[in-house]
Amino acid sequence: MKNQNNIAIIGGDTRQKFLYYELKNQGYNIYPFYIEDVNDTHSISERLPLCNLILFPIPFSKDKINLYSKTSTQINIDYLLTLINPCSVICGGCFNNDFISKCNNLNIVTKDLMDIPSFELYNSIATAEGTIVEAICTSPINIHKSHSLVLGYGKCGMALASRLKALNAITYVAARNPVQLSMAYEQGHSPIPLNELTRHIHKFDFIYNTIPSLILNRNILSNVNTEAAIIDIASNPGGTDFEACKHFGITARLCLSLPGKYSPKASALIISKCIVSMLN
Repeated sequence: MKNQNNIAIIGGDTRQKFLYYELKNQGYNIYPFYIEDVNDTHSISERLPLCNLILFPIPFSKDKINLYSKTSTQINIDYLLTLINPCSVICGGCFNNDFISKCNNLNIVTKDLMDIPSFELYNSIATAEGTIVEAICTSPINIHKSHSLVLGYGKCGMALASRLKALNAITYVAARNPVQLSMAYEQGHSPIPLNELTRHIHKFDFIYNTIPSLILNRNILSNVNTEAAIIDIASNPGGTDFEACKHFGITARLCLSLPGKYSPKASALIISKCIVSMLN
């Protein structure tokens, strides 16, 4: 087998299934566990200790207790760590500080794909496309000529704003960073300083949040057009007060793991490239 690596792929969504087949076709020795539509014929308690690379999902967990998995099986993270040998590598996405600390104490190496700039850039493409699908399915109006606000102008915000503009949306970008606002202006979007959001928020048909902190709070939401649609793609729990949205009658959705939902094969190929580059 290539590089004599034993690789375990555990949990996740459809991306993990395509990742399994992609790495297997490249000649790596792969053990799949708790992946939809993939038979895991081996015992995880017997095989996981034999693996020196373990591939967790993106995100690795949604409740910080169990590994994220589309299967009905709950996979306790602390139990998995008892099966993993020191000096092994866990690769996945959106690792929190508590998990990283536990791994450090066990001398297990963690590599978060979301910290790799090239991966984050490629992943933003699938995220932006999926976000637009969610918006189209949520609102009764066209994106064309809609007043659309993107909160945050990191990689996902940039990718999303450019695609909305290509669909002839009237795009605005709100951010704290003056340099990001200048970049948004240079790309043809109307910039809004985040501290001025309250007096502008009423004008939008679509509001897209990419900032992983509570930005759309009750006070700001009280000024939102009740016919607007909010699509929040920030890490769980997002940056929107969803209870306040219900109170004001605003349609709001937290949309996570969009690459796995809408483009799992393309996303898996991006992950595999990162993994292979680590192994070579």
